[in-house]
Parts: sequence; C-alpha cells; structure tokens
Amino acid sequence: MSRDALIVGINQYQTLPKLTAAAKDAEGIANLLENHGNFRVRRLPEIIQNQRPKIGQQTLVSTQQLENSLVRLLLPKGNHIPEAVFFYFSGHGLQREIGIREGYLATSETQPNNSNNSGISLSWLRRLIKHSPIRQIIIILDCCHSGEFLSLKDEAWQGCDGQSYLFIAASREYEEAYESLSSDYSVLTQAVISSLRPQNSNSGRVTSTDLVASITNQLSGELQQPLFEQGGSEIVITQHTEFSTSTSENISIISRLKQYSFNFCPYRGPHPFEEKHAEYYFGRDELIQELLQSLQQTNVCAVVGASGSGKTSLLRAGLIPRLSAGNDILGSENWLIRYVNLGTTPLKTLATAFTLGSREIDVAKQLWQAEELLRHESSGLINLATAALLKQPTGTKLWLVIDQFEELLMPTTDPLVQQERAQVMEVLVTALRCSSIALGVVIGIRSDALDHLTCHSEMFSLIENNQVVIKPMNYQAIRSVIEKPAEKLGLKIDPHLVHHLTLDLTGAPGELALLQSILYELWQHRTPMSYSKGGPCLSVDSYMKLGRLSQMLTNRATTFYESLPANEQAIAKRIFIALCDLGDGRLDQGRSVRKSELINPQFSAVMVERMLQKLVAARLVVSDKPHLAAQTNGQTIATAAWQANHHSNRSDMSIIAHWCEQGITSDERIELAHKSLVSDWHLLRQWLQADRPALRQQRDLETRAWIWHSRGELKCSDYLLGQKYLNDISQFLLVHGQELSTLAQKFIQLSKRTAIYQQWRNRSVAVLLPLAVMAGMTASLVRHQLTMTWQSRTAPGIMTPLSTQQWSRAGNTISPQLPQRWGIKGTDQLAMTSQILDFRRRHPNSELNQLSIIQLTTLMTPGVIMANSATLPDENSVLGNDEAGIEP
Repeated sequence: MSRDALIVGINQYQTLPKLTAAAKDAEGIANLLENHGNFRVRRLPEIIQNQRPKIGQQTLVSTQQLENSLVRLLLPKGNHIPEAVFFYFSGHGLQREIGIREGYLATSETQPNNSNNSGISLSWLRRLIKHSPIRQIIIILDCCHSGEFLSLKDEAWQGCDGQSYLFIAASREYEEAYESLSSDYSVLTQAVISSLRPQNSNSGRVTSTDLVASITNQLSGELQQPLFEQGGSEIVITQHTEFSTSTSENISIISRLKQYSFNFCPYRGPHPFEEKHAEYYFGRDELIQELLQSLQQTNVCAVVGASGSGKTSLLRAGLIPRLSAGNDILGSENWLIRYVNLGTTPLKTLATAFTLGSREIDVAKQLWQAEELLRHESSGLINLATAALLKQPTGTKLWLVIDQFEELLMPTTDPLVQQERAQVMEVLVTALRCSSIALGVVIGIRSDALDHLTCHSEMFSLIENNQVVIKPMNYQAIRSVIEKPAEKLGLKIDPHLVHHLTLDLTGAPGELALLQSILYELWQHRTPMSYSKGGPCLSVDSYMKLGRLSQMLTNRATTFYESLPANEQAIAKRIFIALCDLGDGRLDQGRSVRKSELINPQFSAVMVERMLQKLVAARLVVSDKPHLAAQTNGQTIATAAWQANHHSNRSDMSIIAHWCEQGITSDERIELAHKSLVSDWHLLRQWLQADRPALRQQRDLETRAWIWHSRGELKCSDYLLGQKYLNDISQFLLVHGQELSTLAQKFIQLSKRTAIYQQWRNRSVAVLLPLAVMAGMTASLVRHQLTMTWQSRTAPGIMTPLSTQQWSRAGNTISPQLPQRWGIKGTDQLAMTSQILDFRRRHPNSELNQLSIIQLTTLMTPGVIMANSATLPDENSVLGNDEAGIEP
C-alpha cells in the first residue's frame, strides 16, 4: 500500500509579513519522510533545483492550489487509495471572530480583513478529514492559532472504526508559534525532525506514540507547548531500512498477525464501550444480572448513576449483547432492540429507530413519516412499534434503549424544544400504558436529573420502583477491568500495577472513567517486548513515569483550564474552589457541593451548567444526587440555626454541617473526580492559599443560607442573622459579597432588613414609654385643675355642674364643648386622632387646642380620664345649672 504526503511551507505573502523559516521547515520534513518514511511526497510550492524537487522559498501559493491539493490527498479517486497520508503546513495562521471564532491557514494571497479571502478554513479541513477513506492520517500544523484545529474535535470528527490518526498543533488557538533561536527550524519542527529520525530510536522505528512522547519531552521547558490529538492504533511513521528488512525476515506470519493485534487498544479511554467491544467489557457482571432480572418482571426500567459511572457502556456493551445472545432470558434473541440517544432533536432521533431502508431516499422518506407520526399522534409510538414487529415476524418484543434521558429534562426557554420534549414524554407514556403492544423501554439517566423527572408525574410513576442504581466498583471488579481485557488480547500486566491502580482509585467518585483513561494512557506508553515472549507489557514503571494518577489528572486539569477563554476560566476557578473543603487543623480535601451554591448574579445558572458539562466531559468532576433521609436525633433544625445565629465558633458550625448533610432535602451535587486535584494541583493550591479566612467565612454563610432555605425561607428573626453577626462580617461583605451565591445574598439582605426593623422597634419602645407616662401625668393634672375649678364655683360640699354663663364670666370659656360620646368611643386611637384633627380644623380658637394630640387622646381614653358629664360640662348640665339659680 502506498503512503502519500503533502508538505507545505509558505514564505511569501502579499499582505502579511514574509517568513524565513517556513520553507526550510517544510523541506526538512519532506526529506525525512522520503528517506525514512516510504512516503510519496508532494511539495507546495514546488520548484526543480539540481534536477530534484524543492520547496520554493520565493514562490507564491494560492488558496485554490492548496484546496485542490488537500482534496486530492484526503479524498483520492479510484480503487487504489493510499494506506496513510501525511499533511504538514508551515506558514501564517489566522483567526477571525464574527459571531463565532474560526481559524485559517493563510496562503500567499490571503487578506486578513477580507472574509472572502481568508485562506483555508480549519473547520473545512476537519470536515474533509471526516469523509476521508484513508486508514491512517497524520496532520502537523506549525503556525499561529493552530490549536483551533484541535478545538473542533467535538464538532466534527472523532475517528471511526479502523481509522488511526495523529493531529499536532504548534500552539493553542489564542497563541503564536515561534522560530527557534538555536536552529534554522521553528520550535515545533525542530522537535518533530529530531523525533522522527529512526536512528534515535532503540527499536529502529518511530510510531505516532513515540513522536508524541519525544516532542513532549523535548519541549517540556519551552514557553510554546504543542497540542496533540490521537486515536486508534499506532502509526509507524519512519523506520530504519536495514532494521526493517532484518526484522521482517525473522518474524513468522503468525507473529506478524499477532503484532497487528497488539495495535488494538482494549481500553476505551474517554469513550464508552459499544456493542462491538462487548468481549472486552468486564467488571459489571452483577449489575448486568440485576438488570436482566428486572427486564423479566417489568416493561420499563431505569439505569441510574452518577456522571462517569459507565451507564452507556453498561447498556451498549453489557445489556444489549447479552439480550441478543439469548443465553440469559429465554427467547431474548428474537427481541428487536433499538438503541437511541435523543440529544437535541428527540423526535427525529426517536424516529430513526424505525427507519430500515437500504437506500438514502428510502431512509429519508421513512424518517419523515415516522417523525410526523410521533409529532401529531399520541399513539404514534404504538403504531411504529407494531409496524416494526410486523415487518420482522420472528420478533416477539421491541425494546427501546434510550440513553442520556436527562437531556429531555434540561431547562430551556425555547417553546419549540419544550413542545417537542413534551411530545416525546407523551408518546412514551401512552405506549408503556398500552398492554396490547409488546414494547419495553430501558432508559439511562443521571442520578442528579431524577428530581426534574418528577415534573412528568406519569413517567416518574412508571420508573419510580423500577430502578437499577449503579454502585461504586469493588476491588474484584476493578481488577477485572484492568486484567481481563489485556489477557484476552495477549498483553502483559505488571502485578504491581494492579495494586497501585486500585490504591490510587480508592474513594474516587468517578473511578471507572478515571480507570479507563489511565489504562488507555498506559497502553500508549506500553513497554515493547519481543513478540516471541508474549507481547508488550503495561508496566508499573510506565505508570510511575507518567506521575501516577495524581500527575496525570492534574496535567489534564491544567491543560483544560488554560484552554478556556478568560471569562470561562473565572467560572471554572469558582467551581474548583467550591469543591474543596478547607482543613481546620487537617489537610484540605474534596467535598460535594450543591449546584445552587455556584450560582450568583455574576455567573448565571446557564453559564454554570455549561461549564459543569465541560468539566464532566473532561472527567474532572462528577455530577450526582445523593438520596439522604432526614434524621432529627432529638434536635430541631430551628434549634441548630438559632444556636448558629448567636454563636460563630466551630462547634456550632458542626451542628450546621450535620444538618446540611443529613437533615436537609438533597439537591443536585457535584464533586471532584479525585482527591489528588485538591492535594497536588498547583493552581488550585494557589487559589486556596490566597485568602483562606474569606473562604471560610463564605462557606459559613452559604451553610447558614441553606439551612434557612430548607426551612421555607422563614422571615422570623430566629432563622436569620443577628445584628452582632452582621456587624462582624460587614468588612467581608464589602469586599467579597458578590462572590456569594444568589441564595446567600438573598439571605443576608433579608437578615439586614429584619435587624434594622428590630433596632427601630426597640428604639420606639424606649422613646414612647416616657411619652406615655408624661401624657398620663398631664391628663391627671388637667383633670385635677378642672375639678378644683368646679368645686370653687359651687356651694361648699356640693358638686354641681356650671352653667355656660357662669363658666364664661369666670373667663374660662370652652367653645365648643367636646361631645359626650367621644369619651365612650375613645378606645380606638386612630379614630380619636382623626376626630381631634377634625375638631381643630373646625374650631381653631378653642383652648383645647393648646393640648397636644397625645394628651387629648389620653384624656379621651376611659382608663385615664372620661370626657363625660363628670369631667367636662355638656349642654344639658349647663341648662340645669341656670334653672337652679346657682351663682358663682
């Protein structure tokens, strides 16, 4: 089989600065591939010098030239396609951002400000690779912003069966690439050329794995750090000719076949196991048996587990192959099993489970019909399932295996998405409640999404008592995951490696995902051995050289964090810090955190959720939902909250922590994938040491706020912060208040308002009590003076009312008089005040206006002085006194 290479080095640019090293870089790579790689090399730009092709240092390269060359390289025509291709580019790299960011390889005619002539789009190149039939692909981009090419891996190509690939970028998407000061080549190309020389290798050949390891080692201390992406089996890039000939003569045909088998990795790394990997799937036998028993008893079952617990692998490589084999359940080999991952278009994805055409036009027509049936009829799934069973008469039952069911439950404001999700729920529930159709559904769902499912009561009721929960793996299961795939393939496992791996993984919430990543990394760094002695070995020495689990994980965390833009780095930093428990006289350790604690006005729920999804995908955090039962132990949460409100020592906070972990309704939680991130990741250690007192105060407030929230956010002061505590934390709130969660900020604001109200209420009592006493004394004095006046105007020993004329001649005219009924209704303070104000308005010259409103109100209160005939004269008593002829 042939091997083709396209080597591009562009020095000359019309609008961009000219380069000096690009052409030399390309020529160095081209010579190496021709001499030691058995590649058929095409240079661009190419000139003939001394009857040999060379990279032209003064020649221009157009965009059309480079596009056509890439198409010929990656999409060759004819029946004889090359076994491997190698594309190398050295020149300018550009990055443009109009709504979305996109990277380009600049050609000689590229104009940076012209969107119609930006060069070769990296996303276009990625799509081209996606459709390439080539089995081995190597891409090296030595230009600025080349990391953008690797950042597109989630959008396009992840490699397919039988394909192997290696992509190398000189710098991250936001960085520039540099020329070497000590060489004619650039920094990356110098390392590549040195690494590809087979004479520098003990084995006489250089593989893709060797190349990555050598470049990483050479550039470990450089400012510029390249990025790598690889998959599939190893690719032999260069080899020493004499070594290749002598070795091939001594290796038998069987050994050669065995050699090819060793290029297959039995561990999946970050990817889940699929049906075709079932023979290498171990460690979940008990869980598979539990799932099989459940399917014999019910037609619906939910596989529930934390992120990274292996739900997808359990369904695809565990359950489905066992059902298809028919050895566990009688007749299950005749069941129709359709696996779907609903994703962002659930109706269309569900419809694909029923498209069986062989031609594209047939598939398109069936897909449209199935989607319309599901969209417009609640019985659409019943009809599709019935048709599928009729089409295959041997099929006795249809099982739908729906993975990542939590995507149907994620919050969204798009009404169309909400409607489509509701339609999927409706057709599922309708079909499951129909007893006339042989249909079963198995769903895989993250444990932290179960609460969202309660909003769909009918669906929740169906799976509530039919759940298979994925539990942490025990020691024997972990050993099976490590040893049995290697035994099946013929790889050797160092016995000490098993011990170290199980020791390092103890207590890790995402142990399975971490283990697969470690094993995949170890396979790439396996120790080569003579095939006559049994093949390569996964050794403990390689594990130690990689830095064990702690260094591998911290390196991944650093790479992940540094690849984020600045605004996302702030969110990631907040999450990592929140997941650390500050040691009080002990070492720091990880802790689980509610998602709600991460949300504040600066970082919205949507921003936090997006970052958590990235962290979960990178296997750095684990998302889960613990199911905790409330335990009172004889003490109410109100008591604990009251104690914490009045004291701030550590013992009281232990009470709060107890309630947070055991006595409060659980919330969606996340935690670090492994404790080594807390103890060994230098970036996180720096963040934690920066301001530990502030972090402790923040944790204290978050805990108190959650207790208050768990009790219904009561406004009673017993559940809120007191004035003394608020005074103590005033400086913290001034500096770090915005870092608190939305819940904690709400809790503090309500506590402040309540404390201010309490303070003013206490002040009011202190002021009004003396006023009330003074008002009472004034009223008594007025009563006494009136009584003495009346007594002096009557006969001795006789108490009679005065006439109006007599009162007037005494110079004490009160006009008009207060009605007698005022005293009877004087208990209503508000009404009395209104009456007094009305009296003053109508009688501005009355001497009663000399008294204050409080004094008059007190006079009109029955308990102090009665404004009746015994105290104030009314019209009838005045008339009676005149007729009696009483004189002053």
